Amino acid sequence: MPELPEVETVVRQLREQITGQVIERVDILRFTQWTQNEPKEVKKLLKNKRIVGISRRAKFILIKLEKNFYLIMHLRMSGKLIWSNKEPQIDKYSRTILYFKSGSSLQFNDTRALGTLALLNSDKKNEWEKRIGLEPLNDEWNLETLTSIFNRSKLEIKPLLMDQTKIAGIGNIYACEILFHSKISPERRANTLSDKEIKHLFENIPKVLQLAVDNMGTSLGDGVSNYRSLYNIEGDFQNMLMVYGREGEPCRKCGSPIIRIKQKGRSSYFCGRCQK
Repeated sequence: MPELPEVETVVRQLREQITGQVIERVDILRFTQWTQNEPKEVKKLLKNKRIVGISRRAKFILIKLEKNFYLIMHLRMSGKLIWSNKEPQIDKYSRTILYFKSGSSLQFNDTRALGTLALLNSDKKNEWEKRIGLEPLNDEWNLETLTSIFNRSKLEIKPLLMDQTKIAGIGNIYACEILFHSKISPERRANTLSDKEIKHLFENIPKVLQLAVDNMGTSLGDGVSNYRSLYNIEGDFQNMLMVYGREGEPCRKCGSPIIRIKQKGRSSYFCGRCQK
């Protein structure tokens, strides 16, 4: 699943290509991905709308349109956006396509069809946004709030890092990597962390995420559902992974074999010697 760094990479590329573009028409090839709207109404509302801004909230892409409408996209497991300066190449995974008056297009392509789209007015968008947690890469990131989140929770720290209502944008890959850099076991209860350990997490959460953004995210495997940027380019952060996906391989710091366990149905990777 694309996490904060992958979505942020796509958002920055979208700004380059579609800011200021005017939507000529919308083709919706899979209606069920529009979870909060009637497709006919979507087509009507999006027609002739100008795109005035692109932003990210957690793992969501927010495309701001004229008259305070927001097109909100969630890529989920296998969704990807494909931009073209000409007619799009449509295949069996094409779900929704925006055609612009400039002749370019933006396609939401999704092999597993789990990604979602929603068109919200500003009031509904603001209400939706209240349910999302603290953003690690903007000015609201602060130690006091993070300490309060951890001190109030008896959850294991790994699942808590992935709770989008608490901290926005962290998924399985980056939770494992953040905990390794912070020298904390994924099985530790959040409310057992010392002030020093919380400070390490406060510093390493944005540090790891920003490094991944700088390297255009993580691409694993070579299947059609593997993450690619807007320009169909793989990320590079997979070459920097310390623990994720490395079960049985030697720790890059101490040489101990990397351990894999299951937490809340997800695989957690860590070094039993470096992380306590």
